[in-house]
Amino acid sequence: MNSKELEIYKKIKQAILQRKLFPNMQLVEKEIAYSFGVSRTPVRNVLRRLSYERLVKIIENKGAFVTCSSKEEAKEVFEMRRVLETEAVRKACRLFNEEQIRELEDLVQEELREIEQGDYIEALQLSGDFHLKIAEMAGNSYFYQYLEDLISLTYVIISIYSRGKERNGTCCNHLEIFHAIKQRDEDLAVQLTVDHLKEIESNLHFSDVLQLSTSFSELLT
Repeated sequence: MNSKELEIYKKIKQAILQRKLFPNMQLVEKEIAYSFGVSRTPVRNVLRRLSYERLVKIIENKGAFVTCSSKEEAKEVFEMRRVLETEAVRKACRLFNEEQIRELEDLVQEELREIEQGDYIEALQLSGDFHLKIAEMAGNSYFYQYLEDLISLTYVIISIYSRGKERNGTCCNHLEIFHAIKQRDEDLAVQLTVDHLKEIESNLHFSDVLQLSTSFSELLT
């Protein structure tokens, strides 16, 4: 994407994850283009990228809508992540090399810096990268492939059901998981990972009443 498309992409993604744009809200190309002073072409490119990341659903002949995941779908995603990541972290403990463990530590430290600077969007991306790095360290390409899809769905779920105040604790969990992997303590790393995912799920508020934003102009305020 060019610089303008990247600006629009970050603004819309931030609005979704911060609950300014709510599930099932239609994202009208013409309205977005007018708000950002661009043609509809860059907006279309941005919506396609957001669709790839599962934050937006594009329906033929109807348009683009903010994705909505049900409570049942959310629970299934976390259940599958626990199954997949339990084995991935166990294998990562056995197979990682020194370069990989340094890269994992760098991700944790970078995530901490972004949280300190208040950049939640970047921190959330780094959080997903941390889990994907562990899948890569496990040496099974299917772990990475399926987990990448599940993490994209997790972003959607968090954007819908998280109130935000619980989010900053995830990096501390990542630091503990990192140390367990570095020590090749499989049982501890597995337990910390399972507890971490359960904590994220338990902090979701499935009973919240979702409301629609009144105007896309809220993005610019």
